[in-house]
Amino acid sequence: MKVNNPLTIFVAIWAAAPFSIGIGIDTALQQDTMQRQIGASVCFWFGWGLVLGACIIRRPWGLTVMRVLTPATLPALLAAHLYSHISTGILVVALTHATLATLLALLPETGNVMVDGLSYGDEKRFLLRVPSAIAIGPLMLLWAVVVLGLISGPILVASDNWIIGIFLIVFGWPIATFGFRSIHQLARRWIVFVPNGFVIHDYLATREPFLLRRQDILSLGPAPSDTDTDSEEVVDVSQLALGPVLQVALHGEVEVVPRSRGISEVKLAKKILFSPTRPGAVLQEAHLRKLVR
Repeated sequence: MKVNNPLTIFVAIWAAAPFSIGIGIDTALQQDTMQRQIGASVCFWFGWGLVLGACIIRRPWGLTVMRVLTPATLPALLAAHLYSHISTGILVVALTHATLATLLALLPETGNVMVDGLSYGDEKRFLLRVPSAIAIGPLMLLWAVVVLGLISGPILVASDNWIIGIFLIVFGWPIATFGFRSIHQLARRWIVFVPNGFVIHDYLATREPFLLRRQDILSLGPAPSDTDTDSEEVVDVSQLALGPVLQVALHGEVEVVPRSRGISEVKLAKKILFSPTRPGAVLQEAHLRKLVR
């Protein structure tokens, strides 16, 4: 693992979270009941350990854990401050720490390092961008549902609201699990370079992954602005993601089965449009593997 790897920096920063974020939450509950203090401590240490273990193991599910739980420290600190005033100095340090950890967890390169933990041999994985229809609105709402579904029940139980708390645990945790699995689908969308070319693996856009073979690749680069996405020979799996789009042109054709609500039909594509989170890194990897000249 490289020293300048953002995941390495994240691990170091997250390991120190108990000394800022933890102290901030603990300060807010100092005058509270022992039951709430214990409940908050258990939730914090469990979440902290889960995130730390996830980023050390480096798997796609770990990326989802990081990106769900790490940003939750920000509203947790603000809620603790509103509940019981935290001194300005402690709050500023804790919020700064939580913000920095959140930004590192959401960095595209962090995502690439996490999903690349699945790679073996001569493979290299790069995440695809979140479709715009999901990124604008639904994703944030789903994240809030997951976080609230996880913590609302235990918080109420710790506050002696046993009936409502248990009700929210029984119904909230399954909802949170469903939401987590939905968010996790975004961490399972990537392109993977293999010795024979690269595979586009995106079940949100296609029914099955497809291989673009080395000998079939004519060119790979930024997609021209005037590309006709309605053309029969063009398959667009970028899903209108915000950011640069790459285009791979082929000597021949490749079979692609785009996902649709009705009956999916096989398309013979000569050009594929896709949108990785780090297009420059993808092009660099393609040049290193001599897939393009």
